[in-house]
Amino acid sequence: MSPVYFFYPILDKLNDGKVIRTALTLALRILGVLFLLGGLYFLIDLLKASFRLPTEGTIGGLIFAILFLAALLAVVQIFFYRAASIRDLGESPFTVIPMFSILFRAAGEVYATLGVAVGIGGCLFIWFSGISPLMLLGELGGLFPSSSAGNTFLSGVLFLVSLTVLSFVVLVVNYFVAEAIIVLVDIAKNIQLLVKQSGGTAQP
Repeated sequence: MSPVYFFYPILDKLNDGKVIRTALTLALRILGVLFLLGGLYFLIDLLKASFRLPTEGTIGGLIFAILFLAALLAVVQIFFYRAASIRDLGESPFTVIPMFSILFRAAGEVYATLGVAVGIGGCLFIWFSGISPLMLLGELGGLFPSSSAGNTFLSGVLFLVSLTVLSFVVLVVNYFVAEAIIVLVDIAKNIQLLVKQSGGTAQP
């Protein structure tokens, strides 16, 4: 190959998607590790706040912390699982679109996992302590519809139901977008195939 075209090999690798798949796979794994570290930092603050409460609040906070830790580990697994899904993508004329489909799935799964865990933990915390879980959530509370959380038994139930419903809606919407992206890819492939077939059978 002529030295003039020294950049061609890099463009070829970008064109077949291997470089982008490798980079995105690594990015998701790094994001999973960072999420774990950030979650552990939040968990420490949560435990500190729990131990400053009366006994019932401490018990509720510990239960909340256990559920959050389980959700945190599940989220890390989601990142690594979806990283592997992107790594294992086969050759395709469309390099980025299938990756976006996987990313939408991952985003919905992460939000739903955290939402259900926070909903259950917050509900139990309200029942045990009679205190709104907003004090434990901190800045994380901005991601969830928790502004109306009260301190009664019914408030705990409503908190759980609202977060569960929202988590399910976010999951379904993200999966819908992910599948819609794949459908668009299939349509584009079929159009390409029809164009090739019509060109091959055209009469002079």
